[in-house]
Amino acid sequence: MSLYIFDMGDVVLIPVRTLGRMAEQYGLDYKEFRSDYGLYDKPLMDGFMAPEDYYRHMELKYGIKITEDLFTKYFDPEVNSRLIGYVDQLRERGDRCVIGSNTFSPHWSCVMSHYREIPDHFDALYASHLMHITKPVKAFWLKIMEAEGYDADDTFFIDDRAENIEAAESLGIKCHLFTGDNDELARFLAL
Repeated sequence: MSLYIFDMGDVVLIPVRTLGRMAEQYGLDYKEFRSDYGLYDKPLMDGFMAPEDYYRHMELKYGIKITEDLFTKYFDPEVNSRLIGYVDQLRERGDRCVIGSNTFSPHWSCVMSHYREIPDHFDALYASHLMHITKPVKAFWLKIMEAEGYDADDTFFIDDRAENIEAAESLGIKCHLFTGDNDELARFLAL
């Protein structure tokens, strides 16, 4: 029996792209906007900054008025149904499957309310903004493995970001860099 930790954005839910649509709505240069957002991404995902505080920053920096929750408005990815089928197969053979995601409150609320099939298919959900720690900080996986009662030898991790894979591998976790190829993932999962 093994522990499988799946990233949510761009693995279980595809694609997750809100920033481009936010920039487009307000006529902002995407590269500049993305660069500025990068300064606030970690505090948002660590749960130490509220989205409302980021929206106030946007208003001051860009001279715009934010009247809606943009992170929620533009969060509309599709569920990777083939991957969900793999998760069901893993659980049927006795493995434990959890989500381990860098996320923040608006997206997490959407998952809990609009993507109910996700919590229903996983044994547990670990969100960075609730754990107050984000990948690629090694404590992210250590905390999940401790909560689940597994060590690195029995843990597998699937993510779309190379830096997260490298950090997890350094702990001895077996990893797969997800590129959107579900067949390649099935081979990694030995399904």
